Amino acid sequence: MLNRFLLAAVCLLMLASCFGTDNNEELIDIFKGKPKKEEDWGKLDRSIPNNIGITFTGDPETTRTITWQSAAASGEVIIGNDRFIAASDKHGDNYYHQVNLTGLVPGQTYRFIAGASSGYSPIYSFKTENASSPNDFYVLHITDPQIGTSSLTRTDAETWKRLIESAVKKCPDAAFVVNTGDIVNNINEGRIQFYFDYAQEILAKYAFVYSLGNNDSIDWYDRYFYTAENRNVDGSGVLYSFDYGSAHFVSINVAYDNDNDDAELNLELSDEQLDWLENDLMNTSKKWKVAMMHKPDFGREKSADAESDITRLFDKYNVNLVMAGHYHFYGRSKPIDAAGTDKEKGTVWTIINAAGKKFNKVSGEKYLARDEQPELPMFCELRFTETNLYLRAYTVDSDGEAILFDMPPAYYN
Repeated sequence: MLNRFLLAAVCLLMLASCFGTDNNEELIDIFKGKPKKEEDWGKLDRSIPNNIGITFTGDPETTRTITWQSAAASGEVIIGNDRFIAASDKHGDNYYHQVNLTGLVPGQTYRFIAGASSGYSPIYSFKTENASSPNDFYVLHITDPQIGTSSLTRTDAETWKRLIESAVKKCPDAAFVVNTGDIVNNINEGRIQFYFDYAQEILAKYAFVYSLGNNDSIDWYDRYFYTAENRNVDGSGVLYSFDYGSAHFVSINVAYDNDNDDAELNLELSDEQLDWLENDLMNTSKKWKVAMMHKPDFGREKSADAESDITRLFDKYNVNLVMAGHYHFYGRSKPIDAAGTDKEKGTVWTIINAAGKKFNKVSGEKYLARDEQPELPMFCELRFTETNLYLRAYTVDSDGEAILFDMPPAYYN
């Protein structure tokens, strides 16, 4: 399936002009559908596209990948009057569709619909990276919505909706959103529908990139959470990386689940993947190096410092920041080396608490500069400039209000 998606022939056009600039009605306006009714959120509607997601697969200035699920055996994305045929694959009773767009214009907004003659989506829009200002941009980090934790899945989904809406309201110009995993609870694929439906407009507007957790399944990547072209896949997990502006991002996904999730054990990559990771970090010339992973090597319930093959590579190649989740509390380390010892310009590890309703106890580890549990869902806003990296963490209250929780001094490289 991975090769099929990577090799699928798609309709690629240079979209060099703005669409909809005259008074003529276009295909996108003729075929556009209606939003799913709120009372149907969390249910698959076989007559329309479901679970629409967007990300970038190559250069963020010129590419986007749009994916969705439906009962139709084929599908397309329409932008203006241009039609892009999807690569479609059946899994169970449904088809999973993917369109890779290339040749997009940097810094431009595109309006699109996805679907087939049996039903199309409403009009959504996305914006490509602006080539004229790539060295000052914002990223949102969320983790662990874990929908299905409580007895009322819909209540979890409402919390997730409130959290992500608050995040994009606080940072509407975010270049993309990082989700470091546990989208749902207990690897229950049926709950993914709640994740998409309760935030569909946002998930179809902002590029999302993922590191899947122990409550997710890595084989969902090519159905719901497509990854960048630059990736390595073997039995131990999925690694991929991409550049955005002045930063290099690498996602580390280890194949594990609740049955082999021991807080005292580090997650291990295969030798092949460790080689891939070292080559990836060695060969980037970007100013900032950022890692994304669900379970961090530095977190709670550790009996000793968590030095590992991964932390040694981070230290060796000067990874600035780790964006993580899994432990459901708010933790931000001091700049540290591979063994957790203070180091000027070392790696800062962040655990951004949950985007849902499940919270755990704090860590108590000495390498943490912040180690707290506000018992509120949280998100993090990161700003990358040519000289500094800024971090701002927020809690979200029951009214959807974002409240500043942590604002450390700027990091520099």
